[in-house]
Amino acid sequence: MTTYSKITLNNLELSVNLGWPQGERVKQQIVTLDVVLHFSKPPLACTTDQLADTYCYHTLINTIKKNLEQRHFRLIEHLGFELYQTIRQSLSSDTRIQLRLTKKPAILNLTDGVTFCYGDE
Repeated sequence: MTTYSKITLNNLELSVNLGWPQGERVKQQIVTLDVVLHFSKPPLACTTDQLADTYCYHTLINTIKKNLEQRHFRLIEHLGFELYQTIRQSLSSDTRIQLRLTKKPAILNLTDGVTFCYGDE
């Protein structure tokens, strides 16, 4: 039997200057980010119960937020790509990343927003 492990960040709210017209980017809006980190082998922390033996998701969240400060994005696709690059730099190359980014634009009857997914297969 093969084991697998992953850590999932669920519904991280991020304040982002995002939108195609410049006027939409003036005020920050909330987007939600889900990130799944698929480990090639279970972290040593599974047996040691030590933070040093796994990846600290609090550190990852702080890195993501820091990277978004003072930046503006026109498209959710570009934001997703940039977030992927930020996360990728923090992880080993054998960790697969999948992210899901959702925004809720002011479009009549679009109740659950728009989602863009990006990552490794």
